Amino acid sequence: MSSASYADLDIKHYKNCTGFPLVELNGHSKLVLPIIDSYQNHQYHYSAVLDRFETEMTQCFVVDNNRKVILDTIPSLISNSCSGQWDKKSKTPLWMADIGGGKDGVEYFPYLPSEQLKQVHKSEVSEIRQIIKSIDCQLSTYQKQDAVELNDAAFFLYQMGYYDDSLRLLKHVITLDPNRTVAYLNRADVYFALKNLGQARKNYMIYADQMKKSGLSNKVPLRIKQYL
Repeated sequence: MSSASYADLDIKHYKNCTGFPLVELNGHSKLVLPIIDSYQNHQYHYSAVLDRFETEMTQCFVVDNNRKVILDTIPSLISNSCSGQWDKKSKTPLWMADIGGGKDGVEYFPYLPSEQLKQVHKSEVSEIRQIIKSIDCQLSTYQKQDAVELNDAAFFLYQMGYYDDSLRLLKHVITLDPNRTVAYLNRADVYFALKNLGQARKNYMIYADQMKKSGLSNKVPLRIKQYL
């Protein structure tokens, strides 16, 4: 992992997916803000930037620089700080928020929707809905290299019974990468749960056919072979 050299970043044309109106994005031809900390590897490039236009309180924006999205706002009790830092040892973007009290005073916030959905409990409906809303806001920014992440998010939604939301994401996964074999399996499972057996069978067949073309027919689960 590496940290990008700290510099200024223009987020004027980044998409706001924080769920809140950001007045800072209006009335400026540019919105150049200082980077406080960055997380970057071969796949991800996230930054925490200081909102120096906010006068009543210190806050930072969490941004995805690859997809040009503002994901979150972070309140800070310390001037010119984001009250935390990225976990550079993590394989995915993970923010360590300093809430005081030394080592025990750290809270961890994942910024991949799949990681968020993996951690949330099925009973936390409002939290799940908030994650879904954020994904929907970002949907148009996802690229082919994001298909795995989006597929994983769809899988966790399926597991929690959010079938329509899962199907919507899987449709986008297949649009981004028609050869994402597991997406057809996941979509078939969702249709099967919805008792749409025609669509379930169709997608199981696509999945099995792609596995065969890849020389992986022996990896197709027995339940699917029996169903077909």
